[in-house]
Amino acid sequence: MIVMSNPLGIIVLSGFLFVPLGQLSAQTPPRKPIGKPTATFPEPVSNPVGFRALSNDRVLVADQLEATISVLDFRTGEMMPVGRQGDGPGEFGLPGPLFAAAGDTTYMLDMGNRRLLVLLPDGSISSATVSLQHPSGIPVFPRGVDARGRIYFDLGGIAMPGLEDIGRSGRAPILRWDPASGGVDTLGVVGVPPMEPVGPGEVRISLGGGAYQPRDTWAVLPDGRVGLARAVEYRVEWLGAAQPVVGPVVPYTPVKVGDDEKNAWADQMAANGLMVEMENGRRRTRRPPRPNIDRMTWPEIMPAYTGSRAVLATPSGELWVRRAQPAKATDVLYDVFDAQGRRTRQVVLSGNRTILGFGPNAVFVSRTDEDDLQWIERYDSR
Repeated sequence: MIVMSNPLGIIVLSGFLFVPLGQLSAQTPPRKPIGKPTATFPEPVSNPVGFRALSNDRVLVADQLEATISVLDFRTGEMMPVGRQGDGPGEFGLPGPLFAAAGDTTYMLDMGNRRLLVLLPDGSISSATVSLQHPSGIPVFPRGVDARGRIYFDLGGIAMPGLEDIGRSGRAPILRWDPASGGVDTLGVVGVPPMEPVGPGEVRISLGGGAYQPRDTWAVLPDGRVGLARAVEYRVEWLGAAQPVVGPVVPYTPVKVGDDEKNAWADQMAANGLMVEMENGRRRTRRPPRPNIDRMTWPEIMPAYTGSRAVLATPSGELWVRRAQPAKATDVLYDVFDAQGRRTRQVVLSGNRTILGFGPNAVFVSRTDEDDLQWIERYDSR
C-alpha cells in the first residue's frame, strides 16, 4: 500500500519562459540516405533494450530477452559478457536501458531489482548502486541520467493516490532528482495519455500508453539538457539550460490508422514486446502473445512519432526523431534537430532498421532479419 499527499510538492506548470524561434517551419530540409554500413557485428542480438557506444570501437548492449549485458568489440568481433543474473554484487535482475556517465562508465536500469547499476569501463559491475526507492514512495522510472548522476523521470503513466490531478490532466512534470542531496526540481511538462484515478492503496503503471497514442518523449544529454519532442504540435524544445528554447512548429501530414497500421502495431508488439514471469524464484522473459486488434480502441490518425525510443540525443547535442510512417512504407525516416530546435535535415534508412545510438563519429543501427534476430551495424556520421 502506498499513500501520499502532494508527493515531492510537485506543481504542474502551465507555461515556461521560452526563447521563441518562429511559429512555423514550412521549408522541407535536405533528405539523404544514411549510406552503407562500415561494419556489421558478426553475432546477432535478440532485444537490445539498452545501448551505449564506448571508446575504441566497442559498444555495450543490454539484451532483455536473453537477460544478458555484453560488450561488443567491432575490431575483434568478440562479444564479452558483463556480470550475471542475480540479486547480489556484480549481478543484475533484468537488464534495462543504459545511460552514459563520465568516460566509458555507464548506468544501467536494473529493472529486476529497482536500482541503477554502475558498469565500469573495464567491463565489470561496480559494487556501488543507486536505489530508485524515493522516500516519497513515488515510482521512479529513469529516462535519463546525466554526468553528475542526477536522475531524470516523468510522472506520466502512473495512477496512484496523490497523483490524481496529473493522471486526469494528461500533463505530467519532468523531474530531476539528485540522490546525493535528495533535491528534486521540475524542468518542464509533457503531454501524456490521461489515466483514470485508482482506489485507495492502488497503483497502476502504464509506461507505454496505448497504440499510436500521442505522448511527448524526451532524451537527456550528459550536461543535463533535455531534448523534448512534442508529439502533436510537432516541434522540439530544449530544457534544463539557463534559458530554455522552443523550436518552430514543424508541419506534417498525419498517417491514417487503417487495418494495415493496426496489424503492423500488433506484429511489432509480438516481435519486440516482452513478458516477465517468475518461476521457482527466478525471472523468465518471453515474447507476449500477439494483441487482438479487434478488441482495442484505435485513434483515427497517428501523431508525428510514436514510441518511447523514437527520440534520441547525440553526443554533439542533436535530437533525432523517428517519424511515424504508413505500414507499407519501405523506408524509415528520421528528422534531425539542432540545439535551437530547428529541423536541419532528414535521414533515410531502408526498412527493418532502427537507430540504437551514437558514437562521436558513428551511428549504430539495428537491422531485423526474417528470424527476428537483430544485427548491429555501424555507419559513418561525418
